[in-house]
Amino acid sequence: MPRLLIHDTLVTAPWAAPARAGREVTTVPAEARETLVAADLGDDDAALLPAGELLDLHASHRVVQDVAVVAGTKGTIRMRVPVRPDEIERSAVYLRETTRTAELLARALLQPFYGILPTGWTHEPAADAQVVVLEGISSLEAPEAGFVEDLCRAWLILTDTPVVSHVLVVPMAWDRARTTPVLETLAALRATGHRRRRDIRAALVGDREIDRDALADLLTEHRTALEPADRRALLMLLQLGTRGSDMPKVPALTFLDDPAPDA
Repeated sequence: MPRLLIHDTLVTAPWAAPARAGREVTTVPAEARETLVAADLGDDDAALLPAGELLDLHASHRVVQDVAVVAGTKGTIRMRVPVRPDEIERSAVYLRETTRTAELLARALLQPFYGILPTGWTHEPAADAQVVVLEGISSLEAPEAGFVEDLCRAWLILTDTPVVSHVLVVPMAWDRARTTPVLETLAALRATGHRRRRDIRAALVGDREIDRDALADLLTEHRTALEPADRRALLMLLQLGTRGSDMPKVPALTFLDDPAPDA
């Protein structure tokens, strides 16, 4: 029986929190995971996962446009720097507990938008890393010093397109009929998440110093399905974010209702 895997993070909380609680009766077994990458998927699994994982899944999976996370004018992928970004010429980049989506976004923006030449990318603290990229609830905490840049907003300014942070994928052989139980499961989870949204946000914030009203406004701006223009935005992020790197390249994406690539 197929499973539905869900990346458990701030912007997917409406689906992930009810799945994690395990009290929702769903059509397909749903499992929330704090980290979720392409290698975690079995041959018959669907997944709501970071869009950056399409680097490894674009040839074997379809993107289901019915469910996604699309940022508005504000997002939860942010950059912290000790001085104004235009005062930094070059720096190593510390990716602090980020997904591949955040890395792609940072790679696409640092030099073209901020004029900062990355000298290296690390998932561990580094003395020469003036640039720190954060994602999720921790990105909304105010730093003790320095500056914070919203990378989703920067991407919107640079490209006039939003950041697609999470996508729903299913195996390439699936059609809409086979995908329907997954969509029904996500709809049931989201209905529960909407009813419990205040409790879910309170649990996410915990004792962090975060403005809950601002958090609610930010999440309200996010869309939960792909519009036609978002397809281009998604592919653009995957392509610009890999330029000049040895990361896999994505020439095209296949969506649920598209013909099979070899048809």
